[in-house]
Amino acid sequence: MIAPMLSKLTEVLPSGKDFIYEIKLDGQRTIAEVSKTALLLYTRNFQNVTNKYPELEILKKCITKKSAILDGEIVALKDGIPSFELLQQRMNLRDMRAVRRAVEEIPVIYYIFDILDLDGKSLLKEPFLKRKQFLEKAVKPCDVVKLVPHFDSRDLIVKMAGRMGYEGVVAKSANSLYYPGKRTDCWQKYKFHTADSFVIGGWTEGGRSQNFGSLLIGQYKEKDLIPCGRAGTGFNEKSIRMLLQKFQTLKSPKCPFPQVPKTGEIVHWLKPKLVAEVKFNEWTQAGNVRAPVFMGLREDLTPQDCKLKNRR
Repeated sequence: MIAPMLSKLTEVLPSGKDFIYEIKLDGQRTIAEVSKTALLLYTRNFQNVTNKYPELEILKKCITKKSAILDGEIVALKDGIPSFELLQQRMNLRDMRAVRRAVEEIPVIYYIFDILDLDGKSLLKEPFLKRKQFLEKAVKPCDVVKLVPHFDSRDLIVKMAGRMGYEGVVAKSANSLYYPGKRTDCWQKYKFHTADSFVIGGWTEGGRSQNFGSLLIGQYKEKDLIPCGRAGTGFNEKSIRMLLQKFQTLKSPKCPFPQVPKTGEIVHWLKPKLVAEVKFNEWTQAGNVRAPVFMGLREDLTPQDCKLKNRR
């Protein structure tokens, strides 16, 4: 298995002939190891998700060579735009009968933007633009398998992606090698809407269904889980039931944060095992997220993936 290369978050995308640009897709980062007879799909923390997306078995027919290792994003579309909120309804399924129903109700597409190996030959040390050329020859797109296009003009793609409602834009060095598991300046991402992944450290009681109020969320700074505020919107009856069910096995008498956050409400502490995707407006002066909205659980990430960055 190969750990996917990561991108750095930036407020200003680099420009110049050394960079090309792709639309950032809001989905599940997935590596595909595929041959004519076998398929393995796994996430950035090496979780096997092959059985969750049976429609992607067609990848075995889409490759023009004997085998390939591909890097891309599994997405679910809402009005033609990737929706993580919609996709997480597929990500959380385990029962195969439910998975088969979801294939029809919530279809997914695998968007491929890189190729790491072709017919057993590693391409990790090839320049990114050359890997793109290998990719175009190795994969024949179909309804559920697409190639991510790239653009030369930063301003044009930023304007177009923002107007159409995409999550953001990624700038990639045309000469970049592939650095598994590394986050470098070679790949930089710009987001139109601020969203990030947070560890769930507890939940408060409130006036919603089953006495649910909000999630207490945080990110790691070295070994400490630093509180980042409370997410109190974005829930429905189904997501509340799902969360409370998962909380049953994670109850803890101990607060996972170094200091107990002040809430003024009854709090139920949890072992810091679950990761939530949260959209928010900005960081406050106090270091909390402003207007956070729960988008769903990220089973493809581990709590250690949630690192505290510079709060703006």
